Amino acid sequence: MHIRRGDYVNTYSNYYHILDDTYYLNAIAYIRDKCTNTKLFVFSDDIEWAQNNYKDIENIIFVAQNKSYEDMYLMSLCKHNIIANSSFSWWGAWLNENDNKIVIAPKKWFKNEKMKNSILPKSYIKI
Repeated sequence: MHIRRGDYVNTYSNYYHILDDTYYLNAIAYIRDKCTNTKLFVFSDDIEWAQNNYKDIENIIFVAQNKSYEDMYLMSLCKHNIIANSSFSWWGAWLNENDNKIVIAPKKWFKNEKMKNSILPKSYIKI
């Protein structure tokens, strides 16, 4: 699961939709409904925020102190992906070679409703 905050919270808050707990909790529930014995690896540019908000979730591991390319590599090795509305998340899921992967993506990518979210493959589950 990738959580993008950082510059989205301040600099780009008028451009990108900031994903809330509802999105992430629904995505986690979807994956856990389809898969058994799931471990959730969390990657974020604000890992402290993620730890504070998701610490009570069962079988969760917060991945911290990696370089960004290491995080992307590790994201690509996960069985499934829950992505944020960011190109970094998108690439982590795209590079995942698991033929049976489930990728959960936000239905709403941009704040401006007129901007279409056409970069998501049809196989991605939009929540």
